[in-house]
Amino acid sequence: MASKPGVLTDWPWKSLGSFKYVVLAPWVIHSVYSFVTREETEKDLGNFLVLPFLLSRALHDQLWISLSRHRTAKGNNRIVDKSIDFEQVDRERNWDDQILLNGILFYIALAIIPGGYQIPMWRTDGVVLTALLHMGPVEFLYYWLHRALHHHFLYSRYHSHHHSSIVTEPITFVHRIFCNYTFVWDL
Repeated sequence: MASKPGVLTDWPWKSLGSFKYVVLAPWVIHSVYSFVTREETEKDLGNFLVLPFLLSRALHDQLWISLSRHRTAKGNNRIVDKSIDFEQVDRERNWDDQILLNGILFYIALAIIPGGYQIPMWRTDGVVLTALLHMGPVEFLYYWLHRALHHHFLYSRYHSHHHSSIVTEPITFVHRIFCNYTFVWDL
Protein backbone atom coordinates (compact mmCIF):
# COMPACT_ATOMS: atom_id res chain seq x y z
CA MET A 1 0.00 0.00 0.00
CA ALA A 2 1.13 3.54 -0.64
CA SER A 3 2.65 5.34 2.32
CA LYS A 4 -0.12 7.99 2.18
CA PRO A 5 -2.97 6.43 0.15
CA GLY A 6 -4.65 8.91 -2.19
CA VAL A 7 -8.31 9.50 -2.96
CA LEU A 8 -8.62 7.03 -5.85
CA THR A 9 -6.39 4.32 -4.41
CA ASP A 10 -8.96 1.51 -4.41
CA TRP A 11 -11.22 0.29 -7.19
CA PRO A 12 -14.95 1.03 -6.72
CA TRP A 13 -15.78 -2.70 -6.64
CA LYS A 14 -13.14 -3.64 -4.04
CA SER A 15 -15.83 -4.25 -1.41
CA LEU A 16 -17.35 -6.99 -3.62
CA GLY A 17 -14.24 -9.15 -3.16
CA SER A 18 -14.40 -12.30 -5.29
CA PHE A 19 -17.81 -11.24 -6.58
CA LYS A 20 -16.36 -8.20 -8.38
CA TYR A 21 -17.04 -9.79 -11.76
CA VAL A 22 -20.75 -9.24 -11.20
CA VAL A 23 -20.26 -5.60 -12.28
CA LEU A 24 -20.12 -6.84 -15.89
CA ALA A 25 -23.21 -9.06 -15.57
CA PRO A 26 -25.83 -6.53 -16.78
CA TRP A 27 -23.86 -5.78 -19.95
CA VAL A 28 -23.01 -9.41 -20.63
CA ILE A 29 -26.65 -10.47 -20.21
CA HIS A 30 -27.82 -7.61 -22.43
CA SER A 31 -25.30 -8.35 -25.19
CA VAL A 32 -26.11 -12.08 -25.25
CA TYR A 33 -29.87 -11.41 -25.20
CA SER A 34 -29.56 -8.82 -28.00
CA PHE A 35 -27.45 -11.12 -30.12
CA VAL A 36 -29.84 -14.06 -29.73
CA THR A 37 -33.11 -12.16 -30.24
CA ARG A 38 -32.27 -9.64 -32.99
CA GLU A 39 -32.65 -10.26 -36.69
CA GLU A 40 -29.57 -11.37 -38.61
CA THR A 41 -29.00 -7.93 -40.17
CA GLU A 42 -29.06 -6.15 -36.78
CA LYS A 43 -26.90 -8.53 -34.71
CA ASP A 44 -24.03 -6.74 -33.01
CA LEU A 45 -21.14 -9.18 -33.14
CA GLY A 46 -18.72 -6.64 -31.64
CA ASN A 47 -20.85 -6.22 -28.53
CA PHE A 48 -21.29 -9.98 -28.27
CA LEU A 49 -17.52 -10.60 -28.50
CA VAL A 50 -16.52 -8.25 -25.65
CA LEU A 51 -16.79 -10.99 -23.00
CA PRO A 52 -14.78 -13.59 -24.98
CA PHE A 53 -12.17 -10.89 -25.64
CA LEU A 54 -11.93 -10.09 -21.92
CA LEU A 55 -11.71 -13.78 -21.02
CA SER A 56 -8.95 -14.35 -23.58
CA ARG A 57 -7.04 -11.37 -22.19
CA ALA A 58 -7.36 -12.73 -18.64
CA LEU A 59 -6.18 -16.15 -19.78
CA HIS A 60 -3.28 -14.57 -21.69
CA ASP A 61 -2.24 -12.53 -18.64
CA GLN A 62 -2.53 -15.54 -16.34
CA LEU A 63 -0.34 -17.64 -18.65
CA TRP A 64 2.41 -14.98 -18.61
CA ILE A 65 2.15 -14.59 -14.84
CA SER A 66 2.44 -18.37 -14.35
CA LEU A 67 5.38 -18.61 -16.75
CA SER A 68 7.13 -15.71 -15.03
CA ARG A 69 6.65 -17.20 -11.57
CA HIS A 70 7.85 -20.59 -12.78
CA ARG A 71 11.01 -19.05 -14.24
CA THR A 72 11.57 -17.04 -11.04
CA ALA A 73 11.15 -20.18 -8.92
CA LYS A 74 13.49 -22.12 -11.19
CA GLY A 75 16.16 -19.49 -10.76
CA ASN A 76 17.08 -19.01 -14.43
CA ASN A 77 17.35 -15.53 -15.94
CA ARG A 78 16.52 -13.57 -12.81
CA ILE A 79 17.01 -9.82 -12.96
CA VAL A 80 17.27 -9.66 -9.16
CA ASP A 81 18.67 -12.66 -7.32
CA LYS A 82 15.62 -12.95 -5.10
CA SER A 83 12.49 -15.04 -5.31
CA ILE A 84 9.01 -13.55 -5.16
CA ASP A 85 7.54 -13.35 -1.66
CA PHE A 86 3.94 -13.82 -0.58
CA GLU A 87 3.64 -10.14 0.34
CA GLN A 88 4.23 -9.10 -3.28
CA VAL A 89 1.83 -11.77 -4.57
CA ASP A 90 -0.87 -10.49 -2.21
CA ARG A 91 -0.17 -6.87 -3.14
CA GLU A 92 -0.54 -7.62 -6.87
CA ARG A 93 -3.48 -10.03 -6.66
CA ASN A 94 -5.93 -7.54 -8.16
CA TRP A 95 -4.27 -7.52 -11.59
CA ASP A 96 -7.59 -8.37 -13.27
CA ASP A 97 -9.31 -5.17 -12.11
CA GLN A 98 -7.95 -3.36 -15.15
CA ILE A 99 -9.59 -5.99 -17.37
CA LEU A 100 -12.90 -5.29 -15.61
CA LEU A 101 -12.43 -1.57 -16.25
CA ASN A 102 -11.73 -2.30 -19.92
CA GLY A 103 -14.92 -4.35 -20.13
CA ILE A 104 -17.01 -1.57 -18.63
CA LEU A 105 -15.47 0.98 -21.00
CA PHE A 106 -16.01 -1.28 -24.04
CA TYR A 107 -19.66 -1.89 -23.19
CA ILE A 108 -20.30 1.81 -22.53
CA ALA A 109 -18.57 2.86 -25.76
CA LEU A 110 -20.56 0.33 -27.78
CA ALA A 111 -23.78 1.56 -26.17
CA ILE A 112 -22.97 5.19 -26.97
CA ILE A 113 -21.88 4.69 -30.60
CA PRO A 114 -25.00 4.98 -32.75
CA GLY A 115 -25.38 2.10 -35.18
CA GLY A 116 -22.47 0.29 -33.58
CA TYR A 117 -23.50 -3.02 -35.09
CA GLN A 118 -22.70 -1.60 -38.55
CA ILE A 119 -19.06 -0.87 -37.73
CA PRO A 120 -16.77 -3.21 -39.72
CA MET A 121 -14.67 -5.70 -37.75
CA TRP A 122 -11.43 -4.71 -39.53
CA ARG A 123 -10.27 -1.52 -41.23
CA THR A 124 -6.64 -1.08 -42.16
CA ASP A 125 -6.82 2.72 -41.89
CA GLY A 126 -8.15 2.34 -38.33
CA VAL A 127 -5.25 0.07 -37.37
CA VAL A 128 -2.72 2.52 -38.82
CA LEU A 129 -4.38 5.46 -37.06
CA THR A 130 -4.42 3.56 -33.74
CA ALA A 131 -0.73 2.68 -34.09
CA LEU A 132 0.21 6.28 -34.89
CA LEU A 133 -1.83 7.64 -31.99
CA HIS A 134 -0.19 5.14 -29.65
CA MET A 135 3.34 5.87 -30.86
CA GLY A 136 2.82 9.63 -30.72
CA PRO A 137 0.57 11.23 -28.11
CA VAL A 138 0.02 8.16 -25.92
CA GLU A 139 3.70 7.37 -25.37
CA PHE A 140 4.46 11.08 -24.92
CA LEU A 141 1.75 11.44 -22.26
CA TYR A 142 2.72 8.14 -20.63
CA TYR A 143 6.33 9.30 -20.26
CA TRP A 144 5.48 12.69 -18.76
CA LEU A 145 2.78 11.33 -16.47
CA HIS A 146 5.20 8.70 -15.20
CA ARG A 147 7.77 11.41 -14.52
CA ALA A 148 5.13 13.42 -12.65
CA LEU A 149 4.35 10.36 -10.54
CA HIS A 150 7.89 10.51 -9.20
CA HIS A 151 7.16 13.90 -7.63
CA HIS A 152 7.00 13.44 -3.86
CA PHE A 153 3.28 14.29 -3.51
CA LEU A 154 2.09 11.75 -6.13
CA TYR A 155 4.80 9.21 -5.38
CA SER A 156 3.89 8.85 -1.71
CA ARG A 157 0.15 8.58 -2.46
CA TYR A 158 0.08 6.37 -5.54
CA HIS A 159 3.29 5.36 -7.23
CA SER A 160 5.36 4.03 -4.32
CA HIS A 161 3.14 0.96 -4.28
CA HIS A 162 4.26 0.16 -7.83
CA HIS A 163 7.95 0.48 -6.90
CA SER A 164 7.59 -1.69 -3.80
CA SER A 165 7.70 -4.81 -6.00
CA ILE A 166 11.31 -5.95 -6.07
CA VAL A 167 10.86 -9.05 -8.24
CA THR A 168 9.42 -7.88 -11.54
CA GLU A 169 6.57 -9.78 -13.14
CA PRO A 170 4.37 -9.08 -16.16
CA ILE A 171 1.66 -7.65 -13.86
CA THR A 172 4.01 -5.41 -11.89
CA PHE A 173 4.03 -2.73 -14.60
CA VAL A 174 0.26 -2.18 -14.56
CA HIS A 175 -0.10 -2.50 -10.84
CA ARG A 176 -1.07 0.92 -9.55
CA ILE A 177 0.95 3.02 -11.94
CA PHE A 178 -1.44 5.82 -11.22
CA CYS A 179 -4.19 5.45 -8.62
CA ASN A 180 -5.69 2.19 -9.73
CA TYR A 181 -7.41 3.79 -12.65
CA THR A 182 -4.38 3.43 -14.88
CA PHE A 183 -4.07 5.00 -18.28
CA VAL A 184 -7.39 4.70 -20.06
CA TRP A 185 -5.56 5.30 -23.35
CA ASP A 186 -3.40 2.22 -22.73
CA LEU A 187 -6.38 -0.16 -22.89
